[in-house]
Amino acid sequence: MKIIDANLKIIKDSRVSDTLEAALYAEQRGLNADNRGIISATASCPSGKSRGAHEAFVMEPNLAIEKFNKIKSAILAGEFENQKDFDDFLLKLDGTPNKQNLGGNLMLVLSLAFARLLSQSMNFDLYHYLCSLSRLPMSKYQTPRPFFNVINGGAHATNSQSKLDFQEFQIIPETNDFGMALGMGQEFYTKLKDFLENKFGKGSVMLGDEAGFSCPFENNEQALEIMADLILKNNYPLKIGLDVAATQFYKDGNYLVGGKIYSAEELKIFYLKLIDSYGIFSIEDPFFEEGFEDFADLLEDRPETLIITDDLTTTNLQRLQNAIDKKSGNAILIKPNQIGTLTETLDVIKLAYKNNWQTVISHRSGETMDDFIADLAVGAGAFGIKSGAPGAPERMAKYNRILEIINGN
Repeated sequence: MKIIDANLKIIKDSRVSDTLEAALYAEQRGLNADNRGIISATASCPSGKSRGAHEAFVMEPNLAIEKFNKIKSAILAGEFENQKDFDDFLLKLDGTPNKQNLGGNLMLVLSLAFARLLSQSMNFDLYHYLCSLSRLPMSKYQTPRPFFNVINGGAHATNSQSKLDFQEFQIIPETNDFGMALGMGQEFYTKLKDFLENKFGKGSVMLGDEAGFSCPFENNEQALEIMADLILKNNYPLKIGLDVAATQFYKDGNYLVGGKIYSAEELKIFYLKLIDSYGIFSIEDPFFEEGFEDFADLLEDRPETLIITDDLTTTNLQRLQNAIDKKSGNAILIKPNQIGTLTETLDVIKLAYKNNWQTVISHRSGETMDDFIADLAVGAGAFGIKSGAPGAPERMAKYNRILEIINGN
């Protein structure tokens, strides 16, 4: 494919922070010289507040514009046979281990825009194109299970009186019908809002970074009790999931949770009690981002629980291989902006599947209206998708895109 024009601009994300949006243009060749037209595609990049230390370097948007202007001529001069060809071109231009020359954010918007452009030129839906790139036996048009983040704590809390150490409190519908799951999630979200406003007062119920509720909770257990009671009262087929983001409260070999200091072993025992008490379905990042052995210990004690690695693996092939070797989990969170290109993202997904790990495709706390990850979740046959609470428009964009795919629109 020959790119005939490329543009980059700064837009605002859901936290009203600057981020990047790229647009690529190509000539769509028809069967004859008269049957031609210009096709275009765009992509934008999210940003995370709770970032793993091993994520790709994020270049300040104004500097990324300057860098883009320097490489634009090379992009327009190139001929790219496929996705890997284009992504390898970007990696060679960058030439650093962690994308410090171009920035993972600049590389990602170009990589994803190219994917959309190429799928359009092939007359493929994006999820169909991504499925073809995956080339996985289990990669089919699978409907992912939504992980709805309904209560925000930790770095994503906005209520200054919140004492939640854990970052996300999620509900996970027990159905493969995505439309039913979304409806159930929205109904629970509304009932939870009403309950929290009655308990804490409307002025104390705020929306966190991912549209979950942030309130003056006294501790993590209080939030879990409220969720569990609401599930039981309404007989919802829902499970509870947690994104602990333990690196945020780790210091000098210990963890500070609820004002109490825990060793890794003590924290594991605490998690086991929560799993048993509340039927916890999944726990993401239960220990700090270098705690491979501690992750493995928890998985060994509760192999039926989904132990999800995020900060531990940062969508990085080498770190995932290390986690696999040490049996540090059974699922990985996939965030394309952690690594920088679509090809690298798919390589991580393939490695996970090869070793019988599940994948959960994820948004970031600072999001845009771009719905690429919805097509990725379907096309790569992911077990789940995290896109925040079923409320804010930048979160609903991903869920609605999956509904469009299911309904054939």
